[in-house]
Amino acid sequence: MPVPVLITISGTQKFDWDEPETIQLVTQGEYTYEPGLISFSYMETEMTGMEGVTTTFTIENGDRVTLLREGKVHSTMLFVVGEKHEALYDAGFGGLLLGLCAKNIEVLLNEKGGIFDLSYTIEVEHTACGTNSYHIEIRTIG
Repeated sequence: MPVPVLITISGTQKFDWDEPETIQLVTQGEYTYEPGLISFSYMETEMTGMEGVTTTFTIENGDRVTLLREGKVHSTMLFVVGEKHEALYDAGFGGLLLGLCAKNIEVLLNEKGGIFDLSYTIEVEHTACGTNSYHIEIRTIG
């Protein structure tokens, strides 16, 4: 059963041709913890440029992460360290084919929350673009 949580996200995008850009977001969301299967979700805000989108991370066995976005943006991204996976990213005005390869997945989560780190390289339409990383802290409310 999902429990309410406070989620603190620090996301960094580094494109090969530009300086890194970091966005920080503190928001409320929902969290479900079972050994071997963890998920949390939250609503994106105007600050992230994806207002009206629900983002859900699902972590299986600590080494397989699915990032699902639903709403104005539709995408299902799969991350396994060392494996390249492709995903269609549909932002409503057309889709982009993304190539994603996880470089690091660190899961320090339990029933009360904790820390989750994910970093990955990204390609757009088979062209290498850069790296993205998330540092996420989850705390149960109450």
